[in-house]
Amino acid sequence: MRKAKSIVLLLTALPVLAASAAETGIDGKTFKEVVKPMLDKYCISCHGPDKQKARLRYDQMDGFRTSDRHLWTAIHEQLSEEEMPPEDEPQPASAERKKVLAWLEKEQRALGAGSTRRLNRREFGAALQDVTGLSVDFAYTIPGDSKVDGFDTGAEALQDAADSVSQLMEVTRRAVEGIRFLEPAPSDILKVDLVNVEKDPHKLFDPWKEAGINLEKLPRIAKPGLGALVEPKWPKDRSSNLFSISPPPDEQGLVRVKFSIASYSAFPGVPDPILWVKIGSRVLDRQEITGPMDLEYQVQLEDTIIGKKGLGIALTPRVEIAYGVKGFANEDRSKPQDLPDGAGLFRPVWDKKKLRTPEQQPRPFVVLKQVELEPRYVAAWPPARWNVDLGEIGDNPESAEKLLTLWMDRAYRRPATAIERKRFSTFYKRLRGDGMTFDQALRSTFQSVLMSSPFRYLDSTAHEDKVIAEHAVASRLSFMLVGAPPDAELRKLAISGKLRRPEVLKTQADRLLKDVRSDRAFLRPFVTQWLEMEQPITLVDDRRGKASYHFRRFLQDSMREETYTYVGRILSDNRPARELITSDWTMMNNTLARHYGYEGIEGGHLRKVKLRKDDKRGGGIMSHAGIQSMLCWMGDNWVIYRGAWTARHILDDPPQLPPLEVPELDPTAGDNKYLTARELMAQHREDRNCSVCHTKLDPIGFAFQNFDISGRWRDVEYESYIVDELDSNIAWRGKGKTRAVDTAGELPGGEGFRSYDEFKKVVVKDYQKDMVQGLMKKFMLYATGRKPDIDDMAEIERIMETNAAKGYPLREMLLAIFQTEAFLGH
Repeated sequence: MRKAKSIVLLLTALPVLAASAAETGIDGKTFKEVVKPMLDKYCISCHGPDKQKARLRYDQMDGFRTSDRHLWTAIHEQLSEEEMPPEDEPQPASAERKKVLAWLEKEQRALGAGSTRRLNRREFGAALQDVTGLSVDFAYTIPGDSKVDGFDTGAEALQDAADSVSQLMEVTRRAVEGIRFLEPAPSDILKVDLVNVEKDPHKLFDPWKEAGINLEKLPRIAKPGLGALVEPKWPKDRSSNLFSISPPPDEQGLVRVKFSIASYSAFPGVPDPILWVKIGSRVLDRQEITGPMDLEYQVQLEDTIIGKKGLGIALTPRVEIAYGVKGFANEDRSKPQDLPDGAGLFRPVWDKKKLRTPEQQPRPFVVLKQVELEPRYVAAWPPARWNVDLGEIGDNPESAEKLLTLWMDRAYRRPATAIERKRFSTFYKRLRGDGMTFDQALRSTFQSVLMSSPFRYLDSTAHEDKVIAEHAVASRLSFMLVGAPPDAELRKLAISGKLRRPEVLKTQADRLLKDVRSDRAFLRPFVTQWLEMEQPITLVDDRRGKASYHFRRFLQDSMREETYTYVGRILSDNRPARELITSDWTMMNNTLARHYGYEGIEGGHLRKVKLRKDDKRGGGIMSHAGIQSMLCWMGDNWVIYRGAWTARHILDDPPQLPPLEVPELDPTAGDNKYLTARELMAQHREDRNCSVCHTKLDPIGFAFQNFDISGRWRDVEYESYIVDELDSNIAWRGKGKTRAVDTAGELPGGEGFRSYDEFKKVVVKDYQKDMVQGLMKKFMLYATGRKPDIDDMAEIERIMETNAAKGYPLREMLLAIFQTEAFLGH
């Protein structure tokens, strides 16, 4: 009954989750007399009750409402650029356009642009880690977020629903159950030091058996002064557990494990091992071991699969790159599914029976120096590493108040107000009056704080309380660039009121971009969502004539990494935006080098490489194998997808959504499989419903016909392609004679091209501004949580004008976003 009662009390502490009525504009008279008649005359025939081209409907709009802001922004953009109505339809007079545009701009300013949004999945998990001090992957069990224009930071998609609130309650319950205040630790820390072990280290773990630890595949070779040696495995070798933990009966709670490790090899030229860390059913880590390091993991038992022997913990060093060692013959021992690029995984040939010691084996070992384990882990809060002086903590109201204030300030990412503190202090006292202990009552109160709006939502940067508004800027900046709540430096600047100063804000944004967390927290999520890189990559082994949709991990990963590191290098070096389209360099490692036909590039790390003059691809993201390969469908390069992707991300001219009644084009159906790509597209455009988009997209897509299924350059193609099954894989085979690739096409402005090189030159000359504008719109959406409105577009235009003469340097363009009214909420 106590648990049920506490849940009821928790719910009473939550905010009311209800949507407010949409704000409306101030000038309804002009809408009725000027705007609506123009919409009825020129727009409703295509966007009304009978027809909704691009799935847009304008007849139900009865004025300027905040809920329709994105529609009005689109109308403003189309009217101001005279893109709508279409050229073959009646056009409004210039005076009509100006009146409607003036009304739109006035309504936009009247309603303002202040906005807030809920934390997305990534941010919510990071915020929980920050406030609890735990390293548990809380985001793992949180459902994925809906998206706005492909981005998971859009406010429209990040609103509360009953099922999502219920799931967050469960996640926050687990989070607070992982911390303690006055309660003792539920289990002892088990620790084994392996540095000075001379022989078999296995015996040191014998006391662990008494604690319910099942010893499985512990290392049996030790090197005195270093530690126990964990034997490496090849890519397809099965991993095995070092040990497993018998879980408590309810299989709930946390397990903490810490490894102190290093790497060792007796031979020069041997690569560093890649260490895989697997706990239960989840691979928690995969990283190259280049030197001594401590790795700590905390896992919730509810979030993983527990085997018959318990929760398995495995450390598996792997050799994941082709290499040879001087003095040993090379042999290709890889299986077809292991091939990273068709070249094979070569390893030194040696006799295991003869070469018994590690010093004789040309392999990299992981050195296990120390192992630390807490099978029933509950962390003391606040963590000692915070260096917070709260004085002596005891079972008294003063201690509870100190802990609650610290928790709220950390959870809200700003100082909690007196009213907020009183609300939860009262809640804590009620729980104590119901018989809960100090720790139980604080945990329940802490959870209610986590379910309140100031934790789950980002405060508005236009908040009337200046203190809240200042900290809101710090949170918005920090979550975007490093994926976590603001650190001490940002909070200090927010408290002082100095953070909004242009030079201060630029310095802080630059500092966060240089933070090691920025790569995974900002660069990769942004680039993935901007360029739609979650799509699968198709790899084909031409010698076997088959396409594997299980992918070869090394090449697939390298293809994605090329784009991530390329965009990251342009940002870090403040290179001009045109290098997103064309350049004389790219990022490459040994796997990509073999894929692209380059020699002399060794090692799995990506580095900047100057392209050969005879490399017809040239630089730029459109030339990346990963981009072109993911835009293939059913095996062959697909004109429609490549054209549509280019229109969206390079030309800033996204195509309309296809009509619902038009089926997807299948090149393998019926007589379609006997047609060439151009013949098939020409036939498809004969359908009036299809021609609206395909007339524009198909000529763009033909520019990429030189790229094959795996994103490599080709000069010839087959007349047609057929699909078949081979060894349970889809095979895509050419049929008929080969012929020179035909890349002739046309851009939306009527500019023709005959080759991929000509295409890129035209894009740089005539469409670079469009690409930069599109990217700035994405930056704005990602930073603020909403699509740019009319005023935002004016700010973007000013930023572009300021940086045009410098070639739109990408880092400066991004930093300028943080100085806009849209971001700061002036």
